[in-house]
Amino acid sequence: MIFAKKQILQYLQTNHITYKLYEHAPLMTVEQGLAIIASLNIPGAIIKNLFLKDDHKNLYLVSATIDTRIDLKNFGKIIGAKGLRFADSTLLMQHLGVQPGSVTPLALIHDTTQTVQFFLDANVLKQEHIQIHPLQNDTTIVLTPIDLLKFLNLIKRSYHTYDFTQNQKNAIAL
Repeated sequence: MIFAKKQILQYLQTNHITYKLYEHAPLMTVEQGLAIIASLNIPGAIIKNLFLKDDHKNLYLVSATIDTRIDLKNFGKIIGAKGLRFADSTLLMQHLGVQPGSVTPLALIHDTTQTVQFFLDANVLKQEHIQIHPLQNDTTIVLTPIDLLKFLNLIKRSYHTYDFTQNQKNAIAL
């Protein structure tokens, strides 16, 4: 099943994942996002999401705080992903069911075969609240990192935490 924004929000509510919803114009750039967040006074850490591929056609989703510096070359070396780079919109739609600008860890609900390896910035877990899109970039929801982990557990999603400040990975199996 392909979820749309309405269905993913209903899924979160049905599974007692608390969030606050903020609707706004579609966001295509970080600059637009920062302006909207400021104007709506949206709380929590802004999360950026990178959909990546390597030379062996492996796919990765990295979710990190907006101020986290991600060195793709170094990260690729550490995780054994030669030639790590951004994947195209066709692969994004095929595996995560979202358009560019709407990438979110919630899209992992569409990756039922767990083809996409998910890396979560360890700094995200230190935040009180985080901001993510519910499959569309015209809405932002604010939830706790605990509720994001609850979501990942509900969809039986494996993931890795990665400390980009220390360049070390800690696998967490769910």
